[in-house]
Amino acid sequence: MLVDSHAHLDSVEDLGTVLGHARSEGISEIITAGTSIESSRKCVEIAEQRRIGTRIYATIGIHPQDGENEIKNLGLYQCINSLIQITKTSDRVIGIGETGLDYYETGDTKQVTSKDDKKNQRELFREQVKLAVQLKLPLVIHCRNAWEETFSLLTRHNHYSSSGAKRNREVPIKKFSTSLSTMSSRPNGSNNKLTGVFHSWTGDWNAARKALDLGFYISFSGIVTFKNAQEIQEVAQKVPLDRILLETDSPYLSPEPLRGKTNEPKNVKIVAQFVADLRHLSFEEIAGITSENAGRLFGI
Repeated sequence: MLVDSHAHLDSVEDLGTVLGHARSEGISEIITAGTSIESSRKCVEIAEQRRIGTRIYATIGIHPQDGENEIKNLGLYQCINSLIQITKTSDRVIGIGETGLDYYETGDTKQVTSKDDKKNQRELFREQVKLAVQLKLPLVIHCRNAWEETFSLLTRHNHYSSSGAKRNREVPIKKFSTSLSTMSSRPNGSNNKLTGVFHSWTGDWNAARKALDLGFYISFSGIVTFKNAQEIQEVAQKVPLDRILLETDSPYLSPEPLRGKTNEPKNVKIVAQFVADLRHLSFEEIAGITSENAGRLFGI
């Protein structure tokens, strides 16, 4: 049993083959994340096909890099209304996102993220946070070069939220008692009502502590396996075991030694083994723990 907590199946050309690979490798669930209105609809359609074997769920949202076009075409509130309408079409929608802030800039004189774009990103993220609160669904957060603003926005909205995920149930981690000393002392949702996950973590330990204090989970993608990812590896070693998720972000971010190739959900096994080695745990332990965490967060 192993969950790929974040993939983009709507971007996969030969979906049947990719899902067959995942099934043969023991991937029990895949959560496919929408990045635009159209992408979110496609993710729900894929989840609704309910194939035999690997179970598929969807999160719906507007990625910060897609927000400018969506707002230009539909307007901010019609974007949010479109997401609301999508949630009404399927019980396979288990989260809001991929959403967040991305202030990436190149080394060129021209900045990738303009002031207007940052403003649009903040407004769209804020409204999706409100939507997650309204629907009692966890957030799936993308954050790049915008840690403090992201934490500030989440903190402001935290006290308005309802606790836990939709259909949230406590899934006690009891099979791996030897590792319980590295669990966090605060169970999910006990002090923080708004919850979710920072996907494909790229921050340092100081940022991770702030995310954890807000009640969020941290998900590791193939980036954690990269040779220059020492800060991310440090976080993977220190995060309480009951707050870790694993993902591929496929078809992007293939782990070593597949870096540069098209990624697939089956490769979450490589990420799992790498994190297990960092934590001095077996593959079976980290697979079981992270799968239970995904079940607890998303109610699956």
